[in-house]
Amino acid sequence: MERSRERIRAEVSGTRALAAVRAIASHHRIQATQGYEDAARWLEEALRAAGLQLESEQVAGDGHTRMLGCPMPEGWACERAEATLHAGGVATRIADFDAAPLSLIQRSSSGDGLYDLVAIEGGGAPEDYDGIEVRGCVVLVNGPVQRAHEFAVLERGAAGLLSDGRRLLPPTRTIKMDRDSLAYTSFWWQGEDPRGWGFVASPDLGAELRARLARGERLQLEVVIRSSRHVQPITLVTATLPGTLPGEVLITSHLCHPKPGANDNASGAATTLEAARTVAAIARAGGLPGARRTIRFLWMPEFTGTYAWLAGEHGRAARTVAALNLDMVGADQDAVGSTQLLECAPHFLGSFAEPLLARIRYAAWDPARARPRSAEVRYSGGSDHALWIDPAAGVPCPMLIQWPDRFYHSDLDTPERCDPESLAHAARCAATYAVELACADAGTVNELLELCVRDAHRRMRMALAEAEPRVRARAERVRGQAALASVSRLGYALPREHPVRAAFEGGLAAAMDALESLFESEIEPALVREPPIAIPAGGLRRPVRLQPSLLLPMRHWQQGWQEAGEHARRAFQALEDRMPTAMTTIDLAWFAADGERRVVDIALALRGEGWDVAVADLDALFEWTALLGASAWGEADVVIPER
Repeated sequence: MERSRERIRAEVSGTRALAAVRAIASHHRIQATQGYEDAARWLEEALRAAGLQLESEQVAGDGHTRMLGCPMPEGWACERAEATLHAGGVATRIADFDAAPLSLIQRSSSGDGLYDLVAIEGGGAPEDYDGIEVRGCVVLVNGPVQRAHEFAVLERGAAGLLSDGRRLLPPTRTIKMDRDSLAYTSFWWQGEDPRGWGFVASPDLGAELRARLARGERLQLEVVIRSSRHVQPITLVTATLPGTLPGEVLITSHLCHPKPGANDNASGAATTLEAARTVAAIARAGGLPGARRTIRFLWMPEFTGTYAWLAGEHGRAARTVAALNLDMVGADQDAVGSTQLLECAPHFLGSFAEPLLARIRYAAWDPARARPRSAEVRYSGGSDHALWIDPAAGVPCPMLIQWPDRFYHSDLDTPERCDPESLAHAARCAATYAVELACADAGTVNELLELCVRDAHRRMRMALAEAEPRVRARAERVRGQAALASVSRLGYALPREHPVRAAFEGGLAAAMDALESLFESEIEPALVREPPIAIPAGGLRRPVRLQPSLLLPMRHWQQGWQEAGEHARRAFQALEDRMPTAMTTIDLAWFAADGERRVVDIALALRGEGWDVAVADLDALFEWTALLGASAWGEADVVIPER
């Protein structure tokens, strides 16, 4: 393996990866558009040139077809989109899709006319419109545009939207920074949803328009949009280096996002390509053993493409030994203010993949350069690894990401803000991870078991210094146990007598004993036992998942959403608004709903991840998923959980 690492280091080129970033970033890669398909064609040609076996497939982007419950986005094309501000006899062009694609809310429908402009603070809640007449007007909003479309256009008769909202990431991105930027803003339609349109204003332009309207000035927006809907085949680009052993190791990154979208995620796509080129070159030179698992590389639209891939053929998740998600890995840290993060699975889904990648990441730094900022962090979600680690798939899949990024989801996310060394380091990590797991033998199994014990020991000791040390230390014990058990994946479809399976079955008991001995001798004595917790009403019920996939990140795409009724939808939106970092905590709750854990147990599991979510809110969450048909209630019991 040391020889393989040296070959990988010699083969990887950050300069070549940066050139690929520039090529990919030249395409406007909105899901289910020709721009995305053009980028996919470019990528396929690069893979052919690298000598990999291309196995791409397509799914129908029609807005109706569901894959694991997720609708495939409908094809969209924009021929022309312009917005002109009229005030006091002066006309000023403020948006032009051809010149600045992000000046349009993506997937806007056609529209034209001259409309008065009205400003709303927020726009994503019904009360934001109290006392303000918006019928027939363009509404300037800074809240979520899908909700603003519902409340302003569908319910109150507004003509369309102008959005000046963006996500702030203090201190990396504050309200004072990049006031001329355009935020990536999109509608997410499905089926026959009533469509709408909107434009995007920079923070400075939005502030100017709001100030002028507050002074009583009449402002009007002249709109011309020519767009169309159609069925668009969506390409999932995949290529392999075939192996002789059963099972696959997967390196994945999403190809979509608007032009330029350099760090997010041309950098991940380009890095995956560079890792693929590297592994293929080493294999051609005879640098890999013949007995190895298949290495697969996958590029697809974020989330929707991963739903489609997992649904496309039975057994894909089962035969994927491990995966790695590369999302936003190419940043120039000084330019964007980022830190390279290794994001881990939640503790109850721990695996060998995180400590292995941590070891690889450390060894992959260029010793001739100053080491960049890096950290290892708990699960946050928001990218494709969420679907792989979901117990419905159950695939170990850490993520590498440079985060936060000052220019995230804006027209300022350009290739000039990517760094060839960041790209090279991520490519070395990905190629090494793929090769070591593809070539894993009995010796690798023993090394991974030992590595998991050491990692658990480190994490448990660190937990003693955290808030709620008992909760955190016990969580890390669970992580270690799950990580050791996960090493069995290396034996996928191998006969019982194979050395890999024999090594696991012979070494697991000793590794588990070592972990338990460390906990009982060093960790448990340092923990203060706490009394049993009081269980609120609803805490003893057991949610049982019926949906075999992650809850949809675009909540209004979730099956049963429209049928649930307005009252239930508003109640869920209010629940999300009050839950801490709801996208993450809802993912964690869904992962933890294994049919055995009660609501109170799920609350404790979230506390083990550092999130204090009320049992009543979790009970309400699973009431909502039951209403949608995504879950049901199992039997309850009265055992008091230990803290």
